[in-house]
Amino acid sequence: MRNTPYFAGWYVVAGSGIGIAFGSLPFFAAGFALLAGAMAKDFGWSQPEVAKAASIFLLLQMVAYPFCGWLLDRWGSRRFAVASIALFATSVLVLSRIDGSLLQFYLAFALIGIVSAGTNVVSYARAIALWFNRKRGLALGIAASGQALGSFVIPILAHRLISTHGWSFALVAMAAFELVVCLPLVALLVKDSPKPLGLLPDGASSTQAPGTSAPADDGMTVGEIVRTGVFWKLAICFAVMGMSFYAIAPNIVYILTKKAGMSLADVATVQAASGIAVLFGRIGFGYLLDRVHAPFVGIVALALTSICAMTYATTSIPALIIIAAVLSGLAIGGDTDLMPYLASRYFGTAAVSRIFGWFLFAFFLGAAIGPVAFAQLSATFGGSDIPLMLLAGMQAIPALLFISIGRYRTGPAEASGLTAAASS
Repeated sequence: MRNTPYFAGWYVVAGSGIGIAFGSLPFFAAGFALLAGAMAKDFGWSQPEVAKAASIFLLLQMVAYPFCGWLLDRWGSRRFAVASIALFATSVLVLSRIDGSLLQFYLAFALIGIVSAGTNVVSYARAIALWFNRKRGLALGIAASGQALGSFVIPILAHRLISTHGWSFALVAMAAFELVVCLPLVALLVKDSPKPLGLLPDGASSTQAPGTSAPADDGMTVGEIVRTGVFWKLAICFAVMGMSFYAIAPNIVYILTKKAGMSLADVATVQAASGIAVLFGRIGFGYLLDRVHAPFVGIVALALTSICAMTYATTSIPALIIIAAVLSGLAIGGDTDLMPYLASRYFGTAAVSRIFGWFLFAFFLGAAIGPVAFAQLSATFGGSDIPLMLLAGMQAIPALLFISIGRYRTGPAEASGLTAAASS
């Protein structure tokens, strides 16, 4: 692989993108409604009963992320991702065999939530951080954009399989795809580090002169990291980001039908526009992260979220609402790129998986609070625009925290490679 005209790190990005595209988050976000709806129809379950499974999945996925980080820093990205894919496929097979019991349904989603967190971005961030320095943001963005691809493909295939063969067959087919396609490709393409190939990050040879690429990590420990103010500031930022996105996303039908007078078909169009924007957001923000000081990129994402909320609050013009949805999609794409990138730049790569896991915990903690808080505020203020305006104003809190965290924390030998980005 050393003599290939292509840098081997891009194979790692490709394998990571495949794993992320068909991980548990695209499966849940794009396939849950179709699968659960078909199961509810067969077994006579109500919508609130089915929705509890979603809450169980999100809660256990949130709790699992810090443990994923701990295991990743011991096993490496490749082994942990492969094991997670195998367990995810097994848990999907378990879901396909339930016989109408709600308890079985809940337990199956609890199992999926626990074992499948490692099928998402968290498993691949450490490997990409070790393979890339100058283009780390772009590499993370391209890999994470796989989630948007999966979110597009999964509902199409799920609908076709459910309508022709039933939900149980669809789940078995999905599990088989994970085992036969995703698992071998991830095992083949994802490599934990460039060192065994005699390379440094970005494809530099280990025999090159010092300073031509990023050196080894400075070894900052988790204990040292969590005692820093930067860690807690970033955790608060990501909690607010998660709360902001999920305050709007699950309530979008209420927002656009009640406030903007849109039909469900119009809402679907708005959602499609937002989904496409996520793909461009991940790649675009990843590109920016390699060229602009990352906290400033975070402020841009927050500004997009604020504009989106204010637009929803103040207009019913369809074209402006679609633009707001596109801004929201771009923003959430930026949020996804920022977490692993900032974890690696401020704290090094030695414990990047565990720190990224805790950032994901903060993000999904905010996500769990957001929908309920927004709905409660909407009820309190009688369906007025105040909750959306408060949400727009709240983005100032993480923006100020981003401004306050300063330059990247880097080791002496690494500083030359990061000066251009940090000096912004």
